[in-house]
Amino acid sequence: MLIENKFSKYIVYAIGEIILVVIGILIALWINTLNQEKAQQKKIDSILVKIQNDILQDIDNADWLLENYMRKDSIYTRMMGDDLNAEDIKAIPGGSYGLGFVTTWWMEYHIQTNGYNLLKENIDIVPKKYDDLIKTLDEIYTFNRNTFETYNSNSEDIARQYKYYLSDNQPWLAVDEFNGKRSDAKIEFILNNPKFKNQMYAMLGSVDAMVWEFSNYKNEITEIYIKINELLGENARPLPKVMRLTSVANPKDAEDFVGIYQFSDGHRNILNSETIEVYLKDKDLYIINTRNNKTGGPFLQLHVEKPIFSKVYGYSKMRFIPERNSIIMYFGTDGINEWTKMTPK
Repeated sequence: MLIENKFSKYIVYAIGEIILVVIGILIALWINTLNQEKAQQKKIDSILVKIQNDILQDIDNADWLLENYMRKDSIYTRMMGDDLNAEDIKAIPGGSYGLGFVTTWWMEYHIQTNGYNLLKENIDIVPKKYDDLIKTLDEIYTFNRNTFETYNSNSEDIARQYKYYLSDNQPWLAVDEFNGKRSDAKIEFILNNPKFKNQMYAMLGSVDAMVWEFSNYKNEITEIYIKINELLGENARPLPKVMRLTSVANPKDAEDFVGIYQFSDGHRNILNSETIEVYLKDKDLYIINTRNNKTGGPFLQLHVEKPIFSKVYGYSKMRFIPERNSIIMYFGTDGINEWTKMTPK
């Protein structure tokens, strides 16, 4: 009995030791899993920040896209007005302010996908709570990347085909390029050959379509940026001023824009109204055509510093010019209108 009693105590002691060892192992595994999850979460957060950086880079890169479009539009409108003579043509500068800019300089816009690609490479460690975000990213990046690449290729094709046409049909091309001058033959071609105006029309139309796509894309990536901030929680970064889903950040920002404007310049009045009114509603800017009371908007702010606006799913672009107290409205191949704010009586 004595031996059996000692053996029973030994068994109890041994079982207790085993339980303690198992508990120690489980605690170690739990701590290790917790540390691993923290490391994975830190990595995911880092990738999400990279996606946000890509978004900001996309918006920054679009600055040249917008400038390209408006500069092309300005040159196109001057040429289509038929109010330039041979001396005027000679005086037009070259480079990005010249006639070649709107006929042979094509535009490319490439979406930044470094962060998105990194997220897909680490998809095995991404928790299910990110499923909706990943689905949205897949849709946005797949569709828009293909769309912009198609427009890039189309713009390049339009320019290249025109260059081939000139090379095959216009003997002045090589000589003028070599001398850096516009010969009488080239000026005659610019003024009277329909191919020149048709080329401007085609090139501007291609870039106009890219800007329209960007206005949609910017709205989508702004929503993504904000969604990522929600997922980052306490690690979220302050929202940059270029990121907003409304026309302005606050009503005070709209004070320079709102008012009644009178048509002041343009080959033709696209809106067919002598006055328009810009007004604010819930941080969004709208335009009323005072002739028919038709409202346009809200307007998405494409460039905060300029500032440049566009309707989402709309072709018209607006640029406020503070020094002239006016709005320039770009209608792509339909032309440009300028509207000057009326001083209250």
